[in-house]
Amino acid sequence: MKREVPTWVAVLIIVAVLAIAGFWLYRSTARSSSDVVVEQTFGSESDPYGKQGTPTATPRAGTGASSP
Repeated sequence: MKREVPTWVAVLIIVAVLAIAGFWLYRSTARSSSDVVVEQTFGSESDPYGKQGTPTATPRAGTGASSP
């Protein structure tokens, strides 16, 4: 014998799902004042690994892309 779900149960489930989704969305977009934002710095394309404590060498003559 098939049992039907009462309307108030269906409404309660829908309200609960919407409340959980709204709470999750609010928590994911809210920012605390204690959140630390790290400044992102972009390196040079000629120095992809960044400055790692080694002095940069000056390019020698004849070693560029047009060298033989």
